[in-house]
Amino acid sequence: MSDHKQPLKRPVRHRFEALLAHSVFAVLKLLPAAWASALGGWLGRVAGPVSSAHHTAAKNLSDALPEVPAGERAQILSASWDNLGRTMTEYTTLQRMHENNDNIELTGAEKVAALARKGKPVIFVSAHLGNWEAVPIALAINAKPPVIVYRAANNPLVDKIIANVRRPYTAGMAPKGAAGGRQVMKALARGEHVLMLVDQKSNTGMEIPFFGRGAFTGTAVARMAARYRCPVFPVRCERVQGTKFKIVIEEPFEFSDESEEGVRAALTKINERLEEWIKRTPGQWLWMHKRWPT
Repeated sequence: MSDHKQPLKRPVRHRFEALLAHSVFAVLKLLPAAWASALGGWLGRVAGPVSSAHHTAAKNLSDALPEVPAGERAQILSASWDNLGRTMTEYTTLQRMHENNDNIELTGAEKVAALARKGKPVIFVSAHLGNWEAVPIALAINAKPPVIVYRAANNPLVDKIIANVRRPYTAGMAPKGAAGGRQVMKALARGEHVLMLVDQKSNTGMEIPFFGRGAFTGTAVARMAARYRCPVFPVRCERVQGTKFKIVIEEPFEFSDESEEGVRAALTKINERLEEWIKRTPGQWLWMHKRWPT
C-alpha cells in the first residue's frame, strides 16, 4: 500500500517545500543584503556542526589536509559552514547584486570580453568557493551571460524558483545529464559561453587524483573543449568580507586531445588548480559534500 501512496505524497511535499521557500525568500528580501548574509552565516555556524553532514566535512578536511592542526581544522569547518549559510540566504539578494555590483571585483576579463565580441565559444570551470553564484553575475556584466551547467533540485518547484532567480544573468540552464549535455553542445556550436562547477562528485567519468585520493571526475569539459576548439578559463570566487567578493579569471587551458590519455591529463590539470584554490581559502569550500567515494 505504501508504494501506491508514495507518488501521491510527493507532489504534496513538493508544494509544501516550494511554499516554504517562497515564504523564506519573501522575508529575507525585506532585509538589507548584508543582514540576510549575516543571518545565513549565523545559521550555518549554529546548525551545521550538529548536522549529520558535519562528520563528512570533518573527515574530508582531515583526509585532504592532514598536516593542518586539529584546532585550525575546527576553525576551517566553522568558516565553511558560515560561508555555506551566507551563500544560501544570499540567493535572495542575487538580483540586487546583479543590478548593483559594486561589491564584486573582477579581474582578468579582457580576453573573455574580446572572445564574446567575436562570437567565440568559451568554457569556464569554477568551484563551490565563496559565493559561486557571483561568478555568472560578473561574467554577464563584463562579457556575456553564460549557460550554467547545474545539478537540478530534487523538487522541480524549488528548481523553478532557483531558475527564476538566475534568469537575469544567465543565457540558459543545462541540467547535468544527457539532455543538458546536448544543450551545452548546441550552445558552444553557437559561440555561447558555458560555466561548469567541476568540484562535485560524479558517478561516471574518470578517477582522477584530488588531494591525493581518486575522485570520479566528469570528462565533458575536456572533451567539449577539444571538440569545439574553445579555451577553458579557470575562474574562482573569494569572499573578501561579508557580501564583498573578488573574482579572478585566470589564463586559459587549451585542450585539444580527445583520447583517453589527453582527457585524463586535462582533468588532472583542472583538479590540481582546484586544489590550489581550496588550499588558498579552505574555509570557503564545500567540505560537507561527499566528493570522494566512501
